[in-house]
Amino acid sequence: MYKLDTKAARSADAGGSAIKEMGKYIGEITQARELISPRTGAQGIEFSFKSQAGQKANLSIYTMSQAGDHYQGYDLINAMMTCMGLRSVAPVHGVATKYDFSQRKDVEEECNIFPDLCKPVGVLLETEDYSKNNGETATRIVLKSVFQASTELTATEILEHKTEPVMLARMVAGLKHKPLKVQAAPEYVPPAQSYSAPPAGVSAPAASGFDQMDDDIPF
Repeated sequence: MYKLDTKAARSADAGGSAIKEMGKYIGEITQARELISPRTGAQGIEFSFKSQAGQKANLSIYTMSQAGDHYQGYDLINAMMTCMGLRSVAPVHGVATKYDFSQRKDVEEECNIFPDLCKPVGVLLETEDYSKNNGETATRIVLKSVFQASTELTATEILEHKTEPVMLARMVAGLKHKPLKVQAAPEYVPPAQSYSAPPAGVSAPAASGFDQMDDDIPF
């Protein structure tokens, strides 16, 4: 005899626990930990995201260089804060889980975390190819943009006091897969949503304006 388990039914529709397809997902950030490149000192945040259907994704963005220059990921963090109604976030010492490849399992470790970012949020995910250490090409999910989970408003619409979501449909239609790029020069700045840290000595793009928020913030 079986009794209906709606959670199990949703899991069947999800087609697996890992998000592998680009698209629009609504869920929540279950973990946010500080990310620092051991090679360049670039700073960022690593997220664990879980969709309403139970699918999961690990997403990383770099926000600024060791010198404090802003990358595109800085804008994305500010957009996320706007969608979550947060005026500031700061790391605190805590414990987070991380996959240990040698043990082939998740392990807990002490690190700096951002508990204030562990809230519901909508995400737009793209796919991109990358080169593995063994030279093989693989595909990964990257964070393209975010929106407010409850209203589907974007950060811009929230700051402009809009009540009807309009931008999201266009943003979803613009999602695309990024094939592996052949590097024409030895120094290449990867997208802010990439897992690779920006190389040292490369000028970072300027922030697009979320750091210019004033007293008109609606939260």
